[in-house]
Amino acid sequence: MSNTTSEKPRFSELTELGIKFYKEKLKPLLEPDHNGEFVAIEPYSGKYFLDKDSTQVALKALAEMPDKKFYFARIGYEYAHKIGGSWLKKKA
Repeated sequence: MSNTTSEKPRFSELTELGIKFYKEKLKPLLEPDHNGEFVAIEPYSGKYFLDKDSTQVALKALAEMPDKKFYFARIGYEYAHKIGGSWLKKKA
């Protein structure tokens, strides 16, 4: 599977490859020591970036590989971010 800067990967392909790379290569290396940190993965090269802040990890990745797309994950969590108020404490 080749990926040049002129080729745009399908969103689902990038996601599938990112998830696979994380589960097979990074999860054993990063969990649990880096739980809660964010990882940006460029699955075609195998390059990845870590940071405690999601914006900073994106900036690091884009600074080094500006023409690439990345899969983002939060280490030790099912999702990188959660939208909605379910994390808010409910009043009794």
